[in-house]
Amino acid sequence: MITNIKRAVVASLLLCGSTFSGLAQQDLMVSQQMFSRINVNPAGTGNNDKFDVFLLGRIQWAGVENSPKTGLLNFTGYSEKLKSSLGLSVNYDKIGVGHNSTNAQAVYAYHVDLNDKYILSMGLSGGANFGTYDPSVNILRDQSESSNMETYTQEKDTEISPDANFGLELTSMHWMVGASCTHLFNNESTTYKPGRHYYGYVRGFFPLGETFDVAPALVYMHKHKTNVMEANVMAFYKRFVWGGATWKPDLSDPLDMSMLSVTLGIEWTNFRFGYTYDLNLGKTNNLPSNTHELLLSVQF
Repeated sequence: MITNIKRAVVASLLLCGSTFSGLAQQDLMVSQQMFSRINVNPAGTGNNDKFDVFLLGRIQWAGVENSPKTGLLNFTGYSEKLKSSLGLSVNYDKIGVGHNSTNAQAVYAYHVDLNDKYILSMGLSGGANFGTYDPSVNILRDQSESSNMETYTQEKDTEISPDANFGLELTSMHWMVGASCTHLFNNESTTYKPGRHYYGYVRGFFPLGETFDVAPALVYMHKHKTNVMEANVMAFYKRFVWGGATWKPDLSDPLDMSMLSVTLGIEWTNFRFGYTYDLNLGKTNNLPSNTHELLLSVQF
């Protein structure tokens, strides 16, 4: 039964392309995070008995000079004998002009078979965050302006700080619940490192006949005074092609549909490909909508 649960969880993850949104000095802003989420919840491992290499790239506002760019590389492996998972997560985020952040962490998770229906995963990760600022990228029309800016830095600066995440995840055949806290050592955000984030998510997996499956999900993130919620639904045809949408409302105005993400993907043998396009709506419709995200993962 435990093997069946894991297979169901894998299928559920295939159907759930949810976004853990982030702004400057927050966690990564990606729309296909749930396919490999160890960088936001180290407990999200071990749902597959294969090794998994996950690569994701995102360009926000493509065509705009110095627009934000994101890269994520996750590697995970699971041992049934040890009931444990090991992983490595490295991500890069170009936050702004001359401002970059790189985070690298080793991941460990232990899995407890509560009974023949439920699996509890407990995860912890640790590593370092590298924040850099290069003022040479900033081009001032009048260089004399910088002399009047007391906070303007004219030398390249780098800050390295320890980092750690912790999380829990409970899974069954048809649903999954997870909670985590990232950047345990950082209570508040600084110029070079994000502050502490809290995540909670729940998702289901329901077969509709022999060819279709549907997976609804709800994700919530809290950081200081920032609150982000996402409602997602994905459909899967013969567990080969999937597609769906994610609504990201403005919590200060729930009737305002701030952003809509559309995702399409395909899985072939041991390869998985995914693409997401973001649409800015409501109050954010004056921002460019040409944001693209590509996913490639390989299992072996």
